[in-house]
Amino acid sequence: MGGFSVTAMRLQIGQLAPNFSLKSHLGREYTLTEFRGKNVVLAFYPLAFTPI
Repeated sequence: MGGFSVTAMRLQIGQLAPNFSLKSHLGREYTLTEFRGKNVVLAFYPLAFTPI
């Protein structure tokens, strides 16, 4: 499974989130900066059959 790395960082309340990009299930890439000024909700789910 690959193609990504994870770097943890702690944010303070009111601090802007760092920019990142994710691909949708249809393959389109989105960046957080595309949504500046809008509310954004991210939901992360573990892959099936993983020990998470």
